[in-house]
Amino acid sequence: MRNVVLSAALALALLSSPTFAQDAKPAALPGGAQSLNEEHGDWTVSCRIQDAAKLCVMSQTLADSRSGQPVLSVELATPAVDRAEGMLLLPFGLRLADGAVLKVDGKNIGANWPFLTCIATGCLVPVVFDASQISALRAGTDLVIGAANAGTGEAVELKLSLAGFSRAANRSVELSL
Repeated sequence: MRNVVLSAALALALLSSPTFAQDAKPAALPGGAQSLNEEHGDWTVSCRIQDAAKLCVMSQTLADSRSGQPVLSVELATPAVDRAEGMLLLPFGLRLADGAVLKVDGKNIGANWPFLTCIATGCLVPVVFDASQISALRAGTDLVIGAANAGTGEAVELKLSLAGFSRAANRSVELSL
């Protein structure tokens, strides 16, 4: 369900984006496949052909070590080597008005990122990364996503590995062409 919602939200955003305008050649994946999944470090690149369009994203999910339930998911499309856009799915119980803070190796990348809405599986934060932010992500070790606990105001930090981010981003761009 989580992947369907994230993919649907991302597909809607991407298909309406001018960077994803269709050209005259038909969409195709290597070997004529209709879908593919590849692992690049801690990141997964997934592509599929849908309605004659090629949709490729890179993603990572952080699960609770005790329950195995997803706590955080990130799904990004890479229309160019120096740009990425997508969604974060964060857990319930966060102070939505404060937004989220993203840090690469302890350094903020951008201002607070506002929440868009909450759905049955968590709360969505749309992200668009520019060239300098992508450069930081490619060179970094960890991406920490922080927000305030809705009840106590205490900081909640969720850490994702950036191992393989650069390779996954390059591959996602390559497959998107």
